[in-house]
Amino acid sequence: MAATHAPLTKQTLFHDGFLEDPYPTYRKFLEAGRIHKLDWGDRNLWTIFCYDDCLAALKDQRLSARRMAAVLASLPEEERAQFSELQHVMGLWLLFMDAPEHSRLRKLMNKGFSPAAIELLRPQVEAIVDRMLNLMGNTSEVDLMPAIAHPLPVSVIAELLGIPDTMQTQLTEWSDAIATFIGNPMRTVQQTAAAQEAITSLTSCFRQIVAERRLHKRDDLISLLLEIEADGETLTEDELYAQCVMLLFGGHETTRNLIGNGIYSLLCNPRESARLLDDPDLIRSGVEEMLRFDSPIQYLNRVAKEEVEICGMRIQPGNPVVIMLGAANRDPNRFRDPDTLDLGRLNNPHLAFGGGPHFCIGNQLARLEGQVAILRMITRFPNMRLADRLPTRAHNFSLRGFESLPVSL
Repeated sequence: MAATHAPLTKQTLFHDGFLEDPYPTYRKFLEAGRIHKLDWGDRNLWTIFCYDDCLAALKDQRLSARRMAAVLASLPEEERAQFSELQHVMGLWLLFMDAPEHSRLRKLMNKGFSPAAIELLRPQVEAIVDRMLNLMGNTSEVDLMPAIAHPLPVSVIAELLGIPDTMQTQLTEWSDAIATFIGNPMRTVQQTAAAQEAITSLTSCFRQIVAERRLHKRDDLISLLLEIEADGETLTEDELYAQCVMLLFGGHETTRNLIGNGIYSLLCNPRESARLLDDPDLIRSGVEEMLRFDSPIQYLNRVAKEEVEICGMRIQPGNPVVIMLGAANRDPNRFRDPDTLDLGRLNNPHLAFGGGPHFCIGNQLARLEGQVAILRMITRFPNMRLADRLPTRAHNFSLRGFESLPVSL
């Protein structure tokens, strides 16, 4: 069956300038057709851009989240065997599971991430942000990424998991190594090795923490996960370590990019920044708009379990499908004036946290941290502007964020 528009073959997303502003490229593909077979470095992959198709794919049970084998397929075949531990541990992540295993683990973990449980963390998050802003108040220019966007999420998730403050720098380095591996389709053997080393180190770290928690429970998420029982089910040891690694990585990478991208969007749209200053209650809808406008996660992959038709094209079993969340969130058929930042935007069902059964379990925590950090920064430094030094984007195609974001206070 033919598609409505012929796919644009032998084309790539990743041209010069893409990392700075991918949205004109997304619009080109949105306007050209519903599905395209694009060059992703190692092979051509089916890629979808429009909102309705992306949401449908996220909910489609014929598309599997078990994609570690497909991720490693970008490496030379003779190199893949050395990364069996990486594939095993990440394969246990909630992110990379299908039902029924995913449903069981999600049910066990939901209690620790309920809106009520996360809201209880607000005073702690506010205190952490205030400490960081107090340090920034003594300078006229600061790079927001190392000053607050990097350390805040890792401080919060470390506190949630009961990890000592002294480990936060090391945790950030391990998280960054995993992010580099996950976020670049043209990943190298060296990047994959660094990610495996990071995951092995984190697993060892959590093995020690879990052993201590079994002897001395605390008021933290690991202790909660050790106690939770639902329908007689519990987490296995390997599952528990894997979820802790996933939560540390996910809780750090997505939130730091929300904060960096959100502040940058406000500084590039001073009318919206002034609007937030005048009406701080806009922060909740404002963070939703920042998530839509410049999504921290730009795309997700799924793998066909069986032959499936998507947008008129037949996808064969084992073939990956790339779901472009960043493009969907700028789809003019779903969002009015999609390239305009509107902090008061209503009816904003963005896909920044995915959709369907794999909707991000930590979405409430990311929202809370984004709301507190962004509002407090704007309020504390109402004259904040971009510095003369240009910001630099992180070289990561999936996890969109900044390497540096210098501002004048």
